[in-house]
Amino acid sequence: MGNSKQRKSLSIRATKAQPVLKELVLPSILYCIVLFSLYLGFSGSGEATSNEPFLELSQILQVMYKHNVELTDWTLYTRERLNSWQTSGEYENELALIQEKTTDFQWQPLTTDEHSGQIRAMATYTHHDLGVTETLTYIIYPHKEQLHSYLIYNIQGTKNFTEKQWNYFSQKIKDRLEDLFIDNSKFFTCATGIGNDKLNFGLLEQAEMLVAEFSAQTIEFLKEETFISISAYTNTWNSTVLTKNQDMNLQVAIRANGLGGQTTITIGTPIITTEY
Repeated sequence: MGNSKQRKSLSIRATKAQPVLKELVLPSILYCIVLFSLYLGFSGSGEATSNEPFLELSQILQVMYKHNVELTDWTLYTRERLNSWQTSGEYENELALIQEKTTDFQWQPLTTDEHSGQIRAMATYTHHDLGVTETLTYIIYPHKEQLHSYLIYNIQGTKNFTEKQWNYFSQKIKDRLEDLFIDNSKFFTCATGIGNDKLNFGLLEQAEMLVAEFSAQTIEFLKEETFISISAYTNTWNSTVLTKNQDMNLQVAIRANGLGGQTTITIGTPIITTEY
């Protein structure tokens, strides 16, 4: 295989910082572009979170629990560029090897997007006892007269774990990463829940309280009538995303859900990668 490697509405500046938040947080009903951008990398001390995929997640869930936020779901996401080829069809052996290592997954056949030329195969494995689903997406896409392969790994859960469950599942994930990825995998971490502002704090005040739990410094925030999002930096986590000469590794978003003070709260590191 050619060039292949071996597999084992108001925007407010909170500081003197220059970045414009719309480059960090898209309009509230859209997905963050980074989740699907296979061409872009990240600067800073790391691409995403550390190689302990559940460390940041457990800290986020602890903060949500402390503030009486009822968890609805959490996600962990990582990806790695695999190989490049000059001709079509050479990727089939690579996919077969991945499938051999993931026989516990339910694989779907390869499909082709006629418009983009992208080829993909998806697989899922659900842990019904834990309320967790693992998803693998193998993607072939054309770029600069070559075909490139990517593997995307997404884990989604709907509840918190006991310490014993965390230890058990985190070891399974580490084993999975060793089987599928060559580099130290960097994770994007995100959790969403439902809050109830019984004390009638404003959205900004709620978001600032959550940011303070991580000892984070606000870089910018976006404020709308029913929505607030804060981008911040905390020394608690080593990895960052660089944006216009400033590091950030925490985002908090809160959306009001109508009367009664109920809110949807999303916390992510280094950025939010889900719809909010």
